Amino acid sequence: MDSKHGLEQEDAAQLKIGKEFKDARCLWNAEVSVILESRLDKETTNRYMMGDILAYVNKFKNFKSRSDVQEAREFATKKENEGFPIHDFELAIINNCGISSEEEARELLPTLHDKFVNRGDELQKFLDDLNGKHSG
Repeated sequence: MDSKHGLEQEDAAQLKIGKEFKDARCLWNAEVSVILESRLDKETTNRYMMGDILAYVNKFKNFKSRSDVQEAREFATKKENEGFPIHDFELAIINNCGISSEEEARELLPTLHDKFVNRGDELQKFLDDLNGKHSG
């Protein structure tokens, strides 16, 4: 808390990402790729910039096809609706960084460490199931 202004400090390590982002959906690189691919043919003024961004996200996306992305997002949403304790921001980091082990997830995302104390197998199963949505 900023005592001078009464504002809460933003800290992604604690999922304090600011009120502007509280209800925002965090996109995965693969989702950004799908969006850009659908817009690239229609774009005239920013075509080269969009092409550069598309090339970048395509290097790092985990899901190659639109159907893989959709299947993975539906899986994650279903798990979240069932009460699986993962935040959309955490999920985006897992996908965009290619995290596949629970040890790596808990090390890189401190918020997962506390959520999955004595539940590492549950987190690993989620990661395995999510990463199993890849077509290749």
